[in-house]
Amino acid sequence: MRRFLLGLAALLALLAGCGEKERRFAPEEFVDAINAHGAAVGLGDVITTNEEGVDIYDVRFTQPAAGATGEGRIGPALHGSGSLLILSDAEVAKEEYERCLPAPALTCFRAANAVLRFEDLEPADQARLVSALSAIETVGG
Repeated sequence: MRRFLLGLAALLALLAGCGEKERRFAPEEFVDAINAHGAAVGLGDVITTNEEGVDIYDVRFTQPAAGATGEGRIGPALHGSGSLLILSDAEVAKEEYERCLPAPALTCFRAANAVLRFEDLEPADQARLVSALSAIETVGG
């Protein structure tokens, strides 16, 4: 299932970029765009800056996704967290996304110049992110 969703995300990114220039999101703009389509994430502080000078932001779910039983997660990890990188352009983001994919503990997403990385992502949260990312406009702007 993970490979299918990753393939779907890659296909959507390719289709979105056909013939048009991909957007350049700012961190707040990206989070607002995916939240408008149900992602339910909050942008946190910069947690570090990588060797290329790119700020890496903390991203947390602001509400738990419903599980298979209709209930949210139970236990100490009620709200999952990840990181967001806003890169200079879509091509650099694509390279970062491709570096992220082989990491066994990470689930990675890319939309235009934004890369989201989550560790131990719950299936319901993953589905919510795939849906939101599929719905945002990544070309133009």
